[in-house]
Amino acid sequence: MIKKIGILAFMIYVTINGNGQTTTITTVPELNPQPVYFGGGIVLGGGAGSFQLGLNPELVKSYNSYFDLGIAVNLYYASYKSISAITGDSYKSNNTQLGMGAFMRAWPIEQVFIQIQPEYNWTFTNAKNFSQGTSGASSVSAPSVLAGIGYGKRNENGFSYFSIMFDLVNSQQSPYRMGQLTAQPIFRAGFGIPIHLPKTKRP
Repeated sequence: MIKKIGILAFMIYVTINGNGQTTTITTVPELNPQPVYFGGGIVLGGGAGSFQLGLNPELVKSYNSYFDLGIAVNLYYASYKSISAITGDSYKSNNTQLGMGAFMRAWPIEQVFIQIQPEYNWTFTNAKNFSQGTSGASSVSAPSVLAGIGYGKRNENGFSYFSIMFDLVNSQQSPYRMGQLTAQPIFRAGFGIPIHLPKTKRP
C-alpha cells in the first residue's frame, strides 16, 4: 500500500513539474514576440471640379505596452478646376505629394497616445490656363516634424486610431502650410493588421 501511494505521489509530482516547465517555456520572449503591424489610412474627397486621393501606409513595431516605432509614407494627389472671377479664364492644377518619415507613439495611458513624426515631403505642381493655352510646373520640398495626440486601440489582432497633429517646423514649402498663413491641424485616422513573421529557431 505504501509503495502504491509513493508511486502515485511521484507521478503527480512529475505531472505538476512538467506542466510548470511548459508554462515557463511559453512565456519566453522569443516565443511570444511583440507584434509587427502593417496598415495606415486613406483620404478620399472631391467636389465641384476637385478630386483628392491620399494614402498613408505604415509599418509599425510594438515594443511593449508603452512604445511603438514605425515608418510611414505619404502619397497624395489632388486635381482642381476653377474659373477666375476676374478674367473668366479657366484653370486646372494637379498636385502630387510624396513623403517619407519615421514616428514614435508613446501610450502613457490605455487608448491615448502621443506621437512625434519627423518626415520630408516633395510637392510637384502642374497648372494650365485653358483660356490662354499656357501652362507651368513647379516643385518644392521641405522637412516637417509632426507632433500631437490621438486615441486608439491595439492588441494582437491589430490597431485603429484617430489623431490630430501640427507641423512644428511650419515651413512655407511644407504641404501642411502651403497657401495658408499659419500651420493647419492634421487629422489622420487608420488601422493595421498584424504580420505573422516566422519564428526564429533557437540553436
